[in-house]
Amino acid sequence: MRINVVVRVVTTVVLARSWLLCIKNVSILARSVPKSLVPHGQRYRSSVSSYTPGRSASESTSRATPRFSRFAVLGLGLIGGSMLRAAGGGGVNVVGFDPDESNADAARQAGFEVAGSEAEAVRDADLVLLAMPLTQMPDALAAISAEIAPNAVVTDVGTLKAPVHELVRKYLPDSHFVGGHPLAGTEESGFAAADPMLFRSAPWALTIEFDTEITTWLRLAELICDLGAKPVPTTVAAHDAAIARVIGLPHVLAEALALTGLAGGPLGLSLAAGSYMSGSRVARTRPELVATWCDGNPSLVGALDDAIAHLTAARETLSNDGSILELAIAGHDARIDWEHREFEPVEVRDSIADLLEHGRLGGWITAILPDPRQGVRLLGMRPRK
Repeated sequence: MRINVVVRVVTTVVLARSWLLCIKNVSILARSVPKSLVPHGQRYRSSVSSYTPGRSASESTSRATPRFSRFAVLGLGLIGGSMLRAAGGGGVNVVGFDPDESNADAARQAGFEVAGSEAEAVRDADLVLLAMPLTQMPDALAAISAEIAPNAVVTDVGTLKAPVHELVRKYLPDSHFVGGHPLAGTEESGFAAADPMLFRSAPWALTIEFDTEITTWLRLAELICDLGAKPVPTTVAAHDAAIARVIGLPHVLAEALALTGLAGGPLGLSLAAGSYMSGSRVARTRPELVATWCDGNPSLVGALDDAIAHLTAARETLSNDGSILELAIAGHDARIDWEHREFEPVEVRDSIADLLEHGRLGGWITAILPDPRQGVRLLGMRPRK
């Protein structure tokens, strides 16, 4: 009888400790996901969160990777300028450069150090951010190739990743490079539009290729978490294919809509309201930027083919006195489903295969935590199955 009682007591204690450990792990996952990191109109499953909105998870814990000591931001437009403001506002040693004197002067007047050349800017920097237009990148890479520190990490913010990877391999073949793309742009441009909060809650693609150093990738991912953004692991090819449909195609359609509305004459333009303004909003973007986002991406051709197929079907239906109700229902459902996706917290292994699978499923990293047993612990969010 005594043995049975002892066994029952021990079993109860073990189960209780296991249950408490499970609750602790769930709480850690929940706390690592600030509500500000969940897209507007979307939900995550856990309701447990003691996290302060607007702060990244890694700000409330010790770091898992070495902190960068000096940033060099080459290009001080919307994205580069916002990075300068965000990093500088956090007490990081930052230096910028921009060949456009208006951007450079604006950054100086805002109190930031601005170098006189790309080479001067990257000297002694352990992180170099390439934030210039793609057309300026070859000259910039050539200028810094002899000055950049051997251990410096290099990343970029370009919309297309394939051409940037090719240029970096040509001019900086031995660099520690990870391609990046913060999806935080607006139709505004220049340092005057820079905002230190621009990256909050924004997806930030970080590429992983066969030669990517996982330690470098994790270091950048933790920095991106510090900015309040959401690092999304992906390959170059997968990124550019996805971007063709959610950036390139919307811009082409916006330009086409703006021209179609113009062709309707003064009366139509006077009657234009919400639908026209929303659909053509991104046509306000600088044309040369739109060209760099679309040109050279073969996946955009396939995306256009799909859009043209939908438009052709609608035209045929209307020309035969039919209704576009079926198309409207399908499009409405697609948009609503996207807005109301549910997400759940997960742990991700720090292997290339697991990170890429996490990204392929629509997931992102929310925190990179130090772990005495396995080095780092990756927490993330993923669409609920």
